[in-house]
Amino acid sequence: MSERKLPTGESLVYEGPARFIGGSTFLEAPLKGMLVLTTHRIFFEEYVGRRNRRTVIRLEIPLNVLEQVKLSSGGLLRKPVVTLVYHSDKNLLEQPSFSVKEANSWRASFSRVNIGGFRIV
Repeated sequence: MSERKLPTGESLVYEGPARFIGGSTFLEAPLKGMLVLTTHRIFFEEYVGRRNRRTVIRLEIPLNVLEQVKLSSGGLLRKPVVTLVYHSDKNLLEQPSFSVKEANSWRASFSRVNIGGFRIV
């Protein structure tokens, strides 16, 4: 995991490489980057630039607004998928999905945080 500057009281739970594959009304697939889970939010950051590479946060969702997190296990020829379900500020149902590498690591990480105000077990 890389070093991150997070607000006071927020700590990193897990991060891993991810590819945005769809399900959002304001992002266009495909995007490659990192999916980052903290104790307060989950965000997707994309790497931009060639010479002066930097990261840009493309999606940021507070954990208390998430209604559901779906995690498919993947298979022989496909990677696991994390889908975040929530309603946007405009009351649109958003379901951004990300192809990830480690289904078990994400499952364990989500079990350590409160989603929508409830602990996942």
